[in-house]
Amino acid sequence: MCPFSKRMTSHRILRVNTSMKRFLPLYGLLLVLLAGAMCLPLFPADLPESPAAQETIETGRLPLRAIDLTGVEANNGFSVSAGSAILMDANSGSVLYAQNADMQRGMASTTKVMTALVILEAMSPDTVVEITPEMTGAEGSSLYLQAGEHLTVEQLLYGLMLESGNDAAEALAIACDGSIEAFANRMNARAKSLGLTHTRFANPHGLSASGHYTTARELALITMEALKNELFRTIVSTYRMQIPYQDQPGARYLTNHNPILTKYDGMIGVKTGWTTADGKCFVTAAERDGLTLIAVTLGDTNISSTHTALLNHGFDSFEAVPLPMDTPIRVPLVGGKESFLALEAEPNANGLFVCLPKGERVEVRVETPPFVYAGTERGSSVGRIVFSRKSEELASVQLLTAEEAPVRRLSFWEKLFGAKEE
Repeated sequence: MCPFSKRMTSHRILRVNTSMKRFLPLYGLLLVLLAGAMCLPLFPADLPESPAAQETIETGRLPLRAIDLTGVEANNGFSVSAGSAILMDANSGSVLYAQNADMQRGMASTTKVMTALVILEAMSPDTVVEITPEMTGAEGSSLYLQAGEHLTVEQLLYGLMLESGNDAAEALAIACDGSIEAFANRMNARAKSLGLTHTRFANPHGLSASGHYTTARELALITMEALKNELFRTIVSTYRMQIPYQDQPGARYLTNHNPILTKYDGMIGVKTGWTTADGKCFVTAAERDGLTLIAVTLGDTNISSTHTALLNHGFDSFEAVPLPMDTPIRVPLVGGKESFLALEAEPNANGLFVCLPKGERVEVRVETPPFVYAGTERGSSVGRIVFSRKSEELASVQLLTAEEAPVRRLSFWEKLFGAKEE
């Protein structure tokens, strides 16, 4: 090769080497990017978590929000003779009719609804109570308990709620807490736990006493809680019952004092009461077509006709409306093998009803996040269904993921360029 050719080749190599040196930083950056792409996560780590519903629904029976329906057209012109009265949906606590419902008044023997509730929560129905001298001789209606007798808590509860035995009330109170005063404190603590602020108990039977009062609204709420207990419902719906005497022939025959127990269609119970100071008091509960109503009157003259009118008004004007839970709901899925993830209402939501004026239907609003990340476990809460009436929320139900959402692993090129493999 001639000297000139050698010089030209050297010059070309030199120029190529110089060009390569100029691009070395770019090549290095590319190599770093390629190496880093191999370690890229499926999604950026600094993205915010998937949005979720703020409200957490309790387990067990779903809470329904109590609403005031006393202003609906169906109530126009309707009134009763009682000093205080209320008609309430036993499922949600929604008020369907009210008249002086927050006026503090004596409650007579309707006190025994709380007595029964507290005893059922504190003692086993099979517990045997030995009747002591201090448990006998109570004023007013009585089972005529005798010292030395042995009766079960359940038998005493029948005597309490059917025959309205004041001695049964005192026997249960003393057996539970050792004294009337201690048991009254338990009753007041239970009232406080229910959020009641205008109720106070001085005894377990309802004989007029200073500092012993409630309101129609709060007595209805006590009854609503008591009706959740199946034995309570069984006792107050019983018309006749007998309790044996100990070591004596014959038995005590108990008859329920509820005057419309066997006369009103759908009647469950609950309790009558009367004292000279308090007048006639009455609590009833009835059920028809899935709607359970509680009526309370304090200071009335004709409890039978008043409660028949109250309950008829409720069943004629309102109905139990089911909350629809079967609408298929899906939410976009990020990073999964599928594009969408199916959601379902929580299991406890099935068979949920709200009380509404006849002809009205609930409004349904679904709240879900804009997306859910793959890898979310089945049963995770990612939204809710909200049920409303005229924009007033009645209930909300959690939406749970109905299936697993496995992560779709990305290829090298998808991680780097976002392209899908063919």
